Formats: sequence, C-alpha cells, structure tokens
Amino acid sequence: MVDEKILEKLKKKDVRTLEQAIKTYTPYLSTVLYNMAGNRLSKEDGEEIISDVFITLWKNADYINLEKGTVRSYLAAVARNLALRRINKEVFCSSLEDVRISEEKDSIDEKLSSDALWSAVKELGETDFEIFVRRYKYDEKIRTIAKAMGMNASTVKTHLMRGKKKLKELLKEEWL
Repeated sequence: MVDEKILEKLKKKDVRTLEQAIKTYTPYLSTVLYNMAGNRLSKEDGEEIISDVFITLWKNADYINLEKGTVRSYLAAVARNLALRRINKEVFCSSLEDVRISEEKDSIDEKLSSDALWSAVKELGETDFEIFVRRYKYDEKIRTIAKAMGMNASTVKTHLMRGKKKLKELLKEEWL
C-alpha cells in the first residue's frame, strides 16, 4: 500500500515524496552497490549512480508496475543496471590499452574487431549507445528497454534498425 502512495505522488511530480524516497532508500542502495561492485566503483561513482537511480524513478514513475515488485526492488534493479553499465564502460575503455600490450596475434585481432564495433556504437550517440548496450550486451527485451527509457517499443526498434545501418557505414569506412 505504501508503494502505491509513493508512486501516486511521484506521478503528480511531488518533490517532497522524491526527497523522502531519497532519505529512505539511499542507505539500502549504497549497500546494494557495495555488495554488487565492491571496490570496483569509487565513492563518487556510487553517489552518481544513486543520484541517477532517483532521476530514473522520477522520470519513470508512470511506468513502474507494482505487480512485478516493490519500489525498493525497482530501485535496486536500476542501481545494479547502472553499476554494471559503469563497470563495463570502464572495462571497455581500457580494453584497447590491453590489446596493445598483448602479443598474441589472434587475441589482438579479436579484441580489435570488438573494440572497433563498440567504438562505432559509441559514435551513434548516447541514446542509441544505451539501447544497443541494453539489447545486445545485456540481452534486454525491447519492451523492457522502452519502459526504462520512457519510449515506445516501436521507437526502440527504429533506433536499432537505423543504428545498424549507421554501424555498417561506419565500419565499412574504418576497414577500407
């Protein structure tokens, strides 16, 4: 019953409810992040992720389905996804440096092609990058991506289709 009231007030853009949610859930989210990521995230990264979680709650209050879980479980899932994205982004950004150090030809070619692909995906823009990562790295369903990003499923499909075309062009240019 409490979750329903929280969402009802957030849908009406009640700032005091958001402030109360921040006070209530921040310690829990800090624990979730620490248990999930340990020392792989800095304190600042953790604080930024928690802020992003509450921004997501604010933006997506209309789309949260309490039949699938509580507000607390929703916030924890968003925090985990954002943390994974941050960790993978850091791993991704440092992988090219690792390739240069490696001396095995096969692993270099394999990593370079992977790096080239993800670099090209990053060139598509922030929205398309997020959609591609959610769809192809985390294997999220289009409906899930659409809800999380506040879009229609058809819009997500359009971003994927157009993004694939752009990727083909970008990768052709790179390999010519």
